[in-house]
Order: sequence, then structure tokens, then C-alpha cells
Amino acid sequence: MKKNRIKYQFSLKTKEELDQLTHKELLKYVKDLQDNSIQEKPPKNSNNSSISPSSEIAPPAKKKKNQSLREESDKNVGGQIGRKGVTLKRSDTPDKTIKLAFTLTACQKCGVDISSVVAKLKERRQSLDIELFSIKESITEYQSFSKKCSACGYENHNTNAFNLAPNISYGATLIAMVSYLSVSQFMSNKRVVALLKNFFNIKMSEGSITSLLAKAAKYSEVELVKIKAILEKASVIGIDETGCKVDGVKHWHWTFQNEHNTLIVADKSRGTKVITNTFENGFKNACVVHDNYSSYSSLEAFSEQLCLAHKMRDLNYAIECDDTKLMKGIKTLLKEAIKDDKEKLTSQQRVTLKQEYDNSLESLLTMPYLEKSETHKQIKSLKKAKEKIFTFLLNENIPPDNNGSERAIRNVKVKQKVSGQFKSLAGAQNYAALRSIIDTSRKRGLNEFEALVSVMKGNPLF
Repeated sequence: MKKNRIKYQFSLKTKEELDQLTHKELLKYVKDLQDNSIQEKPPKNSNNSSISPSSEIAPPAKKKKNQSLREESDKNVGGQIGRKGVTLKRSDTPDKTIKLAFTLTACQKCGVDISSVVAKLKERRQSLDIELFSIKESITEYQSFSKKCSACGYENHNTNAFNLAPNISYGATLIAMVSYLSVSQFMSNKRVVALLKNFFNIKMSEGSITSLLAKAAKYSEVELVKIKAILEKASVIGIDETGCKVDGVKHWHWTFQNEHNTLIVADKSRGTKVITNTFENGFKNACVVHDNYSSYSSLEAFSEQLCLAHKMRDLNYAIECDDTKLMKGIKTLLKEAIKDDKEKLTSQQRVTLKQEYDNSLESLLTMPYLEKSETHKQIKSLKKAKEKIFTFLLNENIPPDNNGSERAIRNVKVKQKVSGQFKSLAGAQNYAALRSIIDTSRKRGLNEFEALVSVMKGNPLF
């Protein structure tokens, strides 16, 4: 609820002064009091807005009622019935076997001498470890040859035989490891340098790490083109963006993703041109899921779905401010729609269900409300986006929220927390390219490190 605060310029009267006022003077005082009253809105946080939990300056003084959008489950805490546990299993072909000496000379029960009795295998125990220092640097030399012409004496040498830099360069596995440590494990260049030196005795500078990441991103271009082409033809795609610091200046990382593919793009802009530059033909076959940011207002798409997780946080804020039945009713309607979407329905049933929810929302949007209130603000927003509210009901593959994109873009914030910022736009773009390869590999069930090695070797991956 909104709280009232009196402007400091207004002078409050004491009880004795109020007793001496005439009826007319008292009415005037009350009107002046209303004119000088300020309605304070409750502070915004991660439960009632798009503010991230990490950016909240301080926790609220008083614990508020849990407003999480996640419904309470009736399941017990911990592993569920029928869940298959995963445990460390013994190997039938150990790499090394150590037979422990039998040191007992007498029976532990009766004391009889057992030194001449032949021992038999009783129990096997194993330990899993790694031979860390057996991994060492490996240098491969490539030799090319020339032939001297017997007629003119010209020495013929095929300079195109090499695909390596002159003298000596780093190989595919090492480039993949640097990329994996920096991008997947969020390690800073300094820490990558220390790890390579301590584990493998490979001495490398922080500048070399930056150069290798640029080279890895270059090798990734062919696979990125494939990911982009697949997303362009996809039936569902989620879009989101988040801010990042590049040399002290705010830039943006964008994500375009679906169930099996992720493309991340770094750019100076948060505008629509980033979408049109990345996907020139738009998304003619896709339902695009987004948070209704203004950059998505001119999307070329088959259909759109507004992120209901974002919208319900906005409704939470309106409920805190105005406490209206109207806002509570719309929030309940959205939650019921999400629940009904999980049912097994035919295509025709889904069309009918969407029409019913559209009608219910339309009815709620015609109810009275106070002008210039948070409720008014949300009603205007919902009226403008009403065609994008229940699109997900038409197809079970369309999510009602943009949580997939939120997860795909969160890694940028983690990287920024570790490293502080990107030193250049090129560095941010290199990170985006490699993260696209890693996330797409994960979604397709591939080993992300092996996928990076494959890409660095020039082998097709997707």
C-alpha cells in the first residue's frame, strides 16, 4: 500500500491549536493537508519488478510475505520416489592393482597358526584419481620440402602446404582449453595463466590468452552461421538482452535461443537494429517470446508471446501500491492459464481455451480503476499487449515465460562479476561467440570441451 508523507514546508498544528479553529478554518486546514500530502510508493525489488536480486541495495527492514511466482509443491524435500540415484561405480578393468600383504600369523578367534595357509581374495576396494602430471605439452613439427628445377634452377616450394603460423604456434587442444577455462568456467586471464603454468608447466602471458580467445572465436564462425540459420527457421525463439561494461562504457549482450540452440551477440546498442542486423529476414516462422521491451515493438515474427513472469512481477508491484481486486484477479487469471497449459489438449481445445482466456481478460480490462495509479499503468500495458498474452495456449511448445533466455544471458553477469568488465568490444564479441558454441553444445547433449576441440580443429560440429 502507498504511504502518506507530509511535505516538510507544511506546518502541522498541535491539538490545542486545532481546538481553537472555527469550522471553516478547520476545513481549510484539512484541504491544505491533502494538498501537501505525498503518496510514497513501495520500493521496487526482484519480486515486483525486473530488478535483479543482486542489484538490490539492502534487504527490506521487515520480512514481507513470499510473493514468488513459483507455486508451492506438495512433494517432499529431497529425492522423489522413482528417482534413479547416481553413484560412483567400481571398474572391472582397473589401471593398476595393488595386492595388500596379509600380516596376520594367528587365527583371531582361536589363536591357531595360519602362516602356511594360502590366502584367497576376500574384498576389493578402489580409488578414482587423476594422473595430473602425466598430461604434458606435446610439440608436433610439420616439415615441407622443395624441388629444384633442373632446367632453370628455380627452387619450387609449395608455401600453401602449411596452415600454421611461422616458427611455432599453439595447437587446437590448448586453444580449446583456454576457451573453456575463460568462457565456461569464467576464469580471468590471470588465473588461466597460473593454472597452465602450475598444472602443465606451459608459460603464457595474459596477452596471449586474449589472442587465443580471438583466434578461437574466428574458428567458431562457421558453426555460428549454422546456429543462426537454424534459429532463423525455428518455430519458437526467445530473445533477451542484458547490460555489460566494455572499457567502462555500457554495452549489451543479446541472446537468441530455443530448446537446442543459443546465439549470443555483443553490441553497443540495445535498439531494434541489433535484431534486424543479426536476422535480416526476421522470424517469419516463429513465435517470439520476449519481455515486451520497446526494441521488440517492430519485430517481424509469425506471432509473439509476452513473458508472463515479467508481467506478474509488475502486477505484484501494482498490488503492493493499490491493493485492488482487479490486479489480483488478472494475476490469478494468468496463473490459471499457465496451469491449464500443462494439460494434454488437442489443437482445437487449445484454440477454444485461448478464446476463453482472451474473453476473461477483456472483461477484467473493462473494470473501473483510479486514473494515474499503478493499476491504471498496468491496464494500459495489458491492453496494448493483449494479443501477446495467451499465445502460448495455442502450442504446447511455446513457453509462457522467457526464463530460457534469462538463463542463457545470465552467464554474462557471472563473467562480469569475476573479471569486472570486458576491455574491448572485440573481447565481448569473442566471449559471445564462444559462449554460443558452449551453450548450444550443452543443449544438444555434447561434451562442451570436446566440442570446442572439434571446432578448433576445423571439424564440423552442428
